[in-house]
Amino acid sequence: MKIKKRVIATAVIALASISLTACSGSGSSGTAASGKIGGTLTGVFFSGFKSTYEKIAQDFEKKYPNVKVKFNYQGGDVGSLVMTQLQAGTAPDILTSFPGGDPTDNADTLAALAAHNRILPLTASWTGQIPKAWETSFNYKGKTYAYPGALQPLSAIYNKSKLDELGLKIPATLDDVYQLCKDAKAKGVYAYGQGLDATSQGPQFLTFAQNATLIDGPDPQFSDKLASGKATYPTSPYVKQFQIYQKMFNDGCFGDGSIGRTRDQAATEVAAGHALGIVDVGAVLPTLQKAAPKSTFAIAAMPATNDGKTYITALPGFVTTINAKAKNPATAQAFLDFMGTPEASLVYAQGFSSVPVLPNDKYKAPAELKDFAALIADGKFAPLETLQAPVQAALNQSVQSMLLGNDTPKGVAEKLQAAYTKP
Repeated sequence: MKIKKRVIATAVIALASISLTACSGSGSSGTAASGKIGGTLTGVFFSGFKSTYEKIAQDFEKKYPNVKVKFNYQGGDVGSLVMTQLQAGTAPDILTSFPGGDPTDNADTLAALAAHNRILPLTASWTGQIPKAWETSFNYKGKTYAYPGALQPLSAIYNKSKLDELGLKIPATLDDVYQLCKDAKAKGVYAYGQGLDATSQGPQFLTFAQNATLIDGPDPQFSDKLASGKATYPTSPYVKQFQIYQKMFNDGCFGDGSIGRTRDQAATEVAAGHALGIVDVGAVLPTLQKAAPKSTFAIAAMPATNDGKTYITALPGFVTTINAKAKNPATAQAFLDFMGTPEASLVYAQGFSSVPVLPNDKYKAPAELKDFAALIADGKFAPLETLQAPVQAALNQSVQSMLLGNDTPKGVAEKLQAAYTKP
């Protein structure tokens, strides 16, 4: 299992306490054999974005009046549910999946599903429009297998209303970050409401956000260098990031009790104005807006240097795939083609508070996403680095240990290296 799936999944469901329930993917089209578009189209999606999917489905039915869309919406770990349905032969036509992944895994990631012949390659008209930087997230062996959806940031999300109230500004350099921590304490709040409890996978987010500038932006081949032995974690800028992490913690940037704080508790602190911001994925933004409807929020890159050359980490969210054993494959193909139209893509991006992956002249970023969209357009972004599951676990646990005074920045990097296995 790769970090991309884990980050996206926890981003979407971390702030909800919804239990996973069984669902049926059965449905009959009566048209699959002929290859005609019509009949019933089934699918399974995350309930937190039901209104978005329903709007697209309704528009699809208007275009194809002889189609009846019957989507099922579930809370909890949708990826595990999809895998259970696929293995039981009860999966619907349309599946919620995750981008990229390892083809050797048994997981709800695109690469794994495609490698095991569980999803169909797409015939959509937009497949050639996927930006090159993201092809590996949605393609497998030269074929496109998923509607790419939208990009979300992994960055700082600020309570702009609280910043304005206190006369403080979003930092543009690393020194500005340290100064914000100092100024926040003087105002009776703290800068970043990080949930640093390792069991909620909270420690990793600051590392991923700042590594866009320290590693993944300037050196997009870092993962390949790790695999070839030309780079190691202890000799990389990971150590620098851990040093920044330690200083921020020592300076009180995260407030009291951060080691035992979970990610949902951290978001609550930001919405309440007790913390000025949080470093997390963009999927947290709608939850903050719902919790504090009178506040405005802003997304910005998390500085890690003082030279002004700051990158932002970006990652796709959920992707949409077609079950290889779909009962209505022709209509499923038509639906994914429809999802890539400018109109449907706009609905999707707005619903997910994200930026469309496919070029879309109809899209205009809302105020809170303006800087993120500009960085994407300018190429000042880095795709989220793929980590092996043991390395991810070591990252979360060792950073927490370091902040407790039981390890050092170099020691944390050495533990990552020890957990790393060459592909």
